[in-house]
Amino acid sequence: MELGGKAPIVVFDDVDVDEVVNGAAFACFIVVEKLVAKVRSIRLGNPIDDRTQMGTIISEPHLLRIHAMVERASQAGATVRCGGRRAPNLKGYFYEPTVITDVTPDMEIVQQEVFGPVVAAYSFKDEADAVRLANDSPFGLGAAVWTNNIKRAHRVANNLEAGIIWLNDHHRNDPSSPWGGVKDSGMGRENGLEAYRSYSQIKSVIAGFGNEKFDWFVDDTVRYG
Repeated sequence: MELGGKAPIVVFDDVDVDEVVNGAAFACFIVVEKLVAKVRSIRLGNPIDDRTQMGTIISEPHLLRIHAMVERASQAGATVRCGGRRAPNLKGYFYEPTVITDVTPDMEIVQQEVFGPVVAAYSFKDEADAVRLANDSPFGLGAAVWTNNIKRAHRVANNLEAGIIWLNDHHRNDPSSPWGGVKDSGMGRENGLEAYRSYSQIKSVIAGFGNEKFDWFVDDTVRYG
C-alpha cells in the first residue's frame, strides 16, 4: 500500500548543474538560480495537449491547501523565489510551479506532503548533514542523490530511509524493480517479485502421516524441531 511521501533530492557540488536542474525540475520540478529559471519555463496547459508539461491540480480545495501551505511558509520566514500563486491567465485549477528557499527543516512545507508543484531548497554542511536532513521526515517513499562520486552515491543511498533511491536520476523505474515506501509512506511493494509476495500470505502446513509415535509432553523435538 503506497501512501504519501516527500522526495528529498541530495545534490553534491561535483555534478553538472544543468543535468541536476533538469532532474530536479522533473522530480517536482540546488543550484537555485538555474532551478528557478527552469521552473519558470515549465509550460502549463491542457493535460491532453502534447505541448503541456504540467496540468491542473485535482480540485480547488486542494489548490487552496497548497497555496495556504506556501503562505504559511512565507509567513514563517521562507522566500518564494518563483510561483507561489494561482496561474492568473489560465482557467481551471492551475498553480504556478513554485520554488521556496530560506526554509528550515521543522517547517510544515518541509515536513508534510504538499502534493503540488512546490519544491523547498536548502543547503547542507556535509554528507552526514545531508543524510540527516533527508531522513528528517515521517515519510520515506523516494529520494535522489546527485554526485559524480560513485562510492559516495552508494554510501548515501544505503543511509537514506526511503524505499526507492535514484542515483543521478529521478522517477525512472523498471517493472521488475520493487516500488514502495517505508515509514508513513506505506508498506509492501508494487512491481517485481516483491509485489507477488505482498499480495500473498505465507502458510506452513506440517503433515504427520508416518507410523512413528511421539509424546508431545516429553519429546521437545516434536514441539520445537
